[in-house]
Amino acid sequence: MLGYVWHIWIGVALVAVVLLAMAGLLGYYMFSVEAKKHPSGKRQRRHQDL
Repeated sequence: MLGYVWHIWIGVALVAVVLLAMAGLLGYYMFSVEAKKHPSGKRQRRHQDL
């Protein structure tokens, strides 16, 4: 019985880790896409100097 209980909690922990990793990857992707769409002032000034 104890092995079954540990099995459930390990599964719950793994699902939580996977969901957090997916949320982090999605957040990073959205951040990088928006950064390319709306460049910062420093990047715009660098391109104007060239």
